[in-house]
Amino acid sequence: MMYLPQNAGQPDLVKLFVEMFGLVMPEKVAEEVVAKDVKMIFDPASKELIQIVMPFMTKTEVMTLTVNKGWVTEASVEDVKLLPGVRRMMFRLQGGEWVAREIVKDVQSGRAKFVVNSGDVVWWGNQGLTVDDSPYWKRVNDTMLKQLPPSDDEMRAAGLDGRWFIGVGNHEVWGDPKIAGTLSAVPYLTKLGVTPDRLIYKFDFKDVRFIFLWSGKYDHHSPSLWDADRPKYAEQMQQLRQWLDDAKAKGIPKTFITFHYPVFCRAGLGPIPEPDNPHKVIASYAKDTEVVVFNGHVHTTEMYEVDGVKYLVLGGGGAEQDPILPGRTSIKVPAGYPPDLYWKGQPPKEDYNYVLVDVVPGKKTKFTLSRFRPWSAEPFATVELFT
Repeated sequence: MMYLPQNAGQPDLVKLFVEMFGLVMPEKVAEEVVAKDVKMIFDPASKELIQIVMPFMTKTEVMTLTVNKGWVTEASVEDVKLLPGVRRMMFRLQGGEWVAREIVKDVQSGRAKFVVNSGDVVWWGNQGLTVDDSPYWKRVNDTMLKQLPPSDDEMRAAGLDGRWFIGVGNHEVWGDPKIAGTLSAVPYLTKLGVTPDRLIYKFDFKDVRFIFLWSGKYDHHSPSLWDADRPKYAEQMQQLRQWLDDAKAKGIPKTFITFHYPVFCRAGLGPIPEPDNPHKVIASYAKDTEVVVFNGHVHTTEMYEVDGVKYLVLGGGGAEQDPILPGRTSIKVPAGYPPDLYWKGQPPKEDYNYVLVDVVPGKKTKFTLSRFRPWSAEPFATVELFT
């Protein structure tokens, strides 16, 4: 969620909303929408922004944001046509805080070696680019990166100088096309070959090959379209084959592939459309090696096992969860589309989570999801996946 200037009368506040709405509409229309439909409420004593009421994805949806010290702490949506008077909570800041805190504890304790992230850890670069001047990267740094221990001798021997590795998402390049924020937060990615003009990389650790691809920026006409340009899809598939062939030749038995847009998805923005969906390329290697794919982008959790490949959509790390809203809990998919093994046909709900992956040579990989459901009578749980 956005970080917003706190005091009444700051012109940047309106400008930020125009920029945000400008992602999906012409600037002049965005200016009109903000002037007409975005209502900002300030505390009469402190003059701080405390609430925003604004349009959401459709003409009948109204979003209410609660703000504290510039950060959105809660977001709810009311569909005045489908469910008038009913607000559905789709974001709580405490959800992402819990995820970050638990991940840090697992790495600090030695339960996990390092963190793999599938992208969209910041809102954009329009309020600052680096850890020093971006409120978003500063928050990521304070709550996660600074809390992780330095890499140990085993990791450094593998060429890994940090504990956190990202598959760049569309938000990392929004207002920051040269990924200055990412490279300021985790500069050791450059050692792995990441540059502003090349956003893919790989490394090997303990008989696992880790591959990170770049699915592209955001196009509202096709919000899950693989439109990557650094490098383009065809070149990435060629590189992916080379990396997978090399792993096979070296006898590396497992490959984990991370990129932002989902290969399979039944909710929200949907999966990568054909012909630029990489499933066929990835699945062609599943008979020779264990292949697991981590995706994000759609702000919910889903899992699939298709043609021998395990797919995890891990969009429940802390963002607003719009696929839980009426009308977006599922999208139209072709007959015979793979089943989602997480929700198992039930509509998704607010669910903040992360997955621990246990890799033991010669044994089946174990996936344990830890989750926080603030609405539930049993808010904390762990679930074994792919059993």
